[in-house]
Amino acid sequence: MHYFFSGGRRFYRRGRWIKVCGLVNAWYETVDDPEELIRSLKADSHGSHLFTFFQRVPHISQEYPYRMEPYSVSVIELTNYDDWWKNCIGKKTRQMVKKAAKKDVEIRTADFDDDFIKGIHDIYSETPVRAGKIFPHYEDSLETVRKENGTFLDRSVFLGAYHQGELIGFTKIVFEDEFADILQHLSKMSHRDKCSTNALLAKAVELCAARGMRYIAYGDWDSSGIGDFKRHNGFVRMDLPRYYIPLNWMGSVALGFKLHRPVSRMLPGNLLRILKNLRSMWYERTLKGSRSDHNDLS
Repeated sequence: MHYFFSGGRRFYRRGRWIKVCGLVNAWYETVDDPEELIRSLKADSHGSHLFTFFQRVPHISQEYPYRMEPYSVSVIELTNYDDWWKNCIGKKTRQMVKKAAKKDVEIRTADFDDDFIKGIHDIYSETPVRAGKIFPHYEDSLETVRKENGTFLDRSVFLGAYHQGELIGFTKIVFEDEFADILQHLSKMSHRDKCSTNALLAKAVELCAARGMRYIAYGDWDSSGIGDFKRHNGFVRMDLPRYYIPLNWMGSVALGFKLHRPVSRMLPGNLLRILKNLRSMWYERTLKGSRSDHNDLS
């Protein structure tokens, strides 16, 4: 991933052959004048062939004449907390939230101070694999943890899950005008039996409902893994318009032949699930072997 600035905004650029760029903070920046951004990027594309952006929650109707493809995200359509508790989640999920309380897990808002940052660092450092994928924050330094979690502090709330004084899970919620976004939501795997992840989400819903938020977003819609957790906790699929605009002739060719799409989007769903499972097994076996070798050397 490469990063650059254009027109006063920060962009990422991804892709090995066909390079697609977009706003780094696309979830938190409204694109009111895409033509202005496009002109700036065409003047200096920074090696990019295509520019992409999407409409934010809850705007699902196409507003611009560019090439559009649906971008599926996970959203809770929130009326109030009682409705979510009674009608959006099942009995098993409610029992897991209650179990956390029985296991003496306390959920409360937290200050973004040194102790909380150290607690996040400990959660990050627990395992190199999460949800069957390499966890990118596994070896983050304390300063990196502070920097990466210190964004949008003026409109963010942190929730902490504590057990006997230890931070075993946390959630970061960023409040926008029309929706709240769950930017971070992690718990220690060694405390999985305490259901802190479910309890944190329930508290997040309660907090968002108290603030009158109509929607809670939580990243991409997924058919497996973390997607199961989202569905069990009341998230539904929302398709947002995502636009692709060529910045040069190569971008036009790539868009015409659909070369901008990742390989994963071209595979059948069943095959993709099999490949993800194989990847998870490979990570577990490889990393388990690495840890065993390390322990033998110690």
